[in-house]
Amino acid sequence: MRQQRQSTEEWENTVAAQQASGLKAYEYCAKHNIHIQIFYARRSEINKKTTQTSSKLVKVIQFTPSLISTTPPLAIIYHGGTLSVTQPVEAKWLTDVMKALTT
Repeated sequence: MRQQRQSTEEWENTVAAQQASGLKAYEYCAKHNIHIQIFYARRSEINKKTTQTSSKLVKVIQFTPSLISTTPPLAIIYHGGTLSVTQPVEAKWLTDVMKALTT
């Protein structure tokens, strides 16, 4: 007897279940009586759709922390305490330290 066609949502659930099972695709398909070539075709369609959708929604920006150059050592003396900085540091870190000292 021929099986009824699955909807796209059902295939998405099947692919997700295979991935969550920890089984290889061919093992999962054998266990659940799914033709492996049909599984691969549907998984490919789902991955292509997901890639196309996500590429339109996500913009990747690479963040490079800015470092300030200091001639070692940099010393911040405040109320009798001394903070010595011997290596370049992120500007945000130094700004946060200065703000914390003034509050």
